Amino acid sequence: MPDYVLGEYLLNGASVEIDEARFDALLKNSEIIRVIWDVEEAFSLLAKAFIEFEEYLLVAGLGYYYKRDMQRDVDNFFDDVRQTINLKLISFLTASRAYEDHLHRRMSCLSKLSSKKIDLKGNFNSVFDKSLEYRVMYALRNHALHRQLPLGTVALSGSNLSETGSMLDDPPSRMRTTVDPKISVAEFCASDKIRLATRDEVEGLGYKHLDLKYFVRGFLSCLANCHDEFRTVTQNILEGALGQLRNAQDDLADKKGEGPKLVSIFKRDAGQIIENHYVDFERKSRLLDLRKYWTGLKSVQKGYISSEITSSKDTYPQADDKIWITK
Repeated sequence: MPDYVLGEYLLNGASVEIDEARFDALLKNSEIIRVIWDVEEAFSLLAKAFIEFEEYLLVAGLGYYYKRDMQRDVDNFFDDVRQTINLKLISFLTASRAYEDHLHRRMSCLSKLSSKKIDLKGNFNSVFDKSLEYRVMYALRNHALHRQLPLGTVALSGSNLSETGSMLDDPPSRMRTTVDPKISVAEFCASDKIRLATRDEVEGLGYKHLDLKYFVRGFLSCLANCHDEFRTVTQNILEGALGQLRNAQDDLADKKGEGPKLVSIFKRDAGQIIENHYVDFERKSRLLDLRKYWTGLKSVQKGYISSEITSSKDTYPQADDKIWITK
């Protein structure tokens, strides 16, 4: 019969013999932490893809306003901008798909490990029903990955805005540069990869274009709120799992007389280690801090870094109840 040991996987490291039940319990709790960490990693990937999208819009605006030489060949300039926005957008859409798939699979695994039913599909169904931004981007994702590049057109504009609203009296003023990528409603509604109800809904808005920034930011806000719910429903499970690892570390510290390094559990058979698993509390507890990241994305629709959402002819939306869309 193998021996079950809690110890430092180091030469002459401290060790404590444990029974098989505790070995299995520590192994299970370590796996619970890994599953939750995997979901956080997937959300970070999505968040970073969004930031890269916004960063490029900022770069494009800077190039348009300050590097006038780039506009000598306007067609090439706009081709480059459109292609790169498509690249960033597809990266974001792919990351969103990976996040949702990853989350649901991991929640099924976590339910088995914790003996607690965890199913967040209802949250995603709810935001799908309530949010036009979510429905449109969910549909655009299928269209982009299976039919054609998602971006219809991109407009870059500079507007001279005055303090008084009129330039006639030479009032204090500033130049506003915006990058406005847009989704073609005609191409969106022609895609057989988009459910008919969503195509009808978008066509019924009565516009030629959809403002991509508005829909990307609104979509991410929905996903961030779903992720916040994931963090809420898994918090007690995570704290319980980390508590078991902390107890193991404390038991080993009592034996050693100081804090251990590289805490692990392992099986020994005839003096040979045949199975080893790290259960180090200090390293795994970093997850508590990681779960505090990206909370600002829940309200990303109300703020902007690259450029604001502006009212544009034939482009939805012209107005919104919760955010100010400038003229």
